[in-house]
Amino acid sequence: MTGDEVADRSRMVGGRHLPTAIAVGVVLAGLFLGSLFWRSEAFAVVIAVLAATAYVDAARVLRPTGVRLLTPVLVVTSAVMMAAAHEFGASGQAFAITLLVGASVLTLLMDGNRRDVVRTLAITVLFGLWVAFLASYGVLLIVQDEGTVIVLAVVGAAIFTDIGGYAFGVTFGRHKVAPTVSPNKSWEGLIGGVAVTGLLAAFVLPLFGDTFTPVSGAVLAMTCGLASFVGDLTESMVKRDLGVKDLGDLLPGHGGLLDRVDSILFALPIGYYAAALFT
Repeated sequence: MTGDEVADRSRMVGGRHLPTAIAVGVVLAGLFLGSLFWRSEAFAVVIAVLAATAYVDAARVLRPTGVRLLTPVLVVTSAVMMAAAHEFGASGQAFAITLLVGASVLTLLMDGNRRDVVRTLAITVLFGLWVAFLASYGVLLIVQDEGTVIVLAVVGAAIFTDIGGYAFGVTFGRHKVAPTVSPNKSWEGLIGGVAVTGLLAAFVLPLFGDTFTPVSGAVLAMTCGLASFVGDLTESMVKRDLGVKDLGDLLPGHGGLLDRVDSILFALPIGYYAAALFT
């Protein structure tokens, strides 16, 4: 093994090339934050594009397994979902879900070579709800007063729960949450990650205006942290069932786009309803 190969291998973490993963993460963060602080319309467009990209990415990886996603339906639905949620709120979401189901059925009815109809319809609707529908809660949040702060709080809760969970899990992890789904996830890591997230939120979020008190900030962050943990486990369960390592291969060092936002997707609706209750 040459010196360059040794150096390159030393940069591998979890089977991924760390410098590449960091670079891709910075680009994604810049795109997300740039649109978030610019205009709500720009944020909705970015979310729609990311959702559509995730669909195309996942469909390509799943095709060799025999799983078919109705990608055109999902791409159109992602655009309609974000635009409708931005303009009409929950009613817009309901319209987009109706479009998702109706367009999926019509596409299969017009396909003379259709096969595995139930499986194709079910997984297309699942992915439509999982990605576009859950992501649209970010759009519902951004159009609210102080929406930028709330979105950052939700996304930050998911990120810090993951970081804290890893740190506590490596140090103290003994009891596995779901060993047949994700062997590395422990109760100690979950509790530690959620506790750290709540503590940080209690101190940090009240600094950004009057949106959060220490209690409401901690409650929102901890509930979103728990939701993000469930989202991570859910994607692991789906990938195991489908027999794939990642739900995409678009992002160097990261796998698929959906692999990077699985926890955030589950946190967004919880953050939306928690904000309605506690702020």
